[in-house]
Amino acid sequence: MIKLNIADNRPIYIQIVDGIKEQIIKGILKPQEKLPSIRTMASMLTVTPNTISKAYQELEHQGIIVSAQGKGNFIAENPISKMREEKVEVIKKQLFQLCIDWQFIEGNKTNFVELVQEIFNKIEEETIND
Repeated sequence: MIKLNIADNRPIYIQIVDGIKEQIIKGILKPQEKLPSIRTMASMLTVTPNTISKAYQELEHQGIIVSAQGKGNFIAENPISKMREEKVEVIKKQLFQLCIDWQFIEGNKTNFVELVQEIFNKIEEETIND
């Protein structure tokens, strides 16, 4: 079940988008599986149908779901690869900006790479300890 948090800064429809993506990653929602109708999902999450419609439109725009007129909304055939492609592009843009910021403070490439490796190591340690 998707959990919405009113204290979260993200719009509700984005929380729904992220919740559906999380369910796909966890294998709860499978490729080509039908999603609840807009009205049903709105009732389940106690939000307006417009909010669900906006979330479904965003998911369709991202290639995560497909809409079939009169049949409903379905998880795309390979949604994880779509999410990966999208995220790689976002990360590339963020890294580009980080590299510019790093150079601005006169950091060198070697130190930046070492910092990134240190962060990856910390993440791996935390994952192992969980």
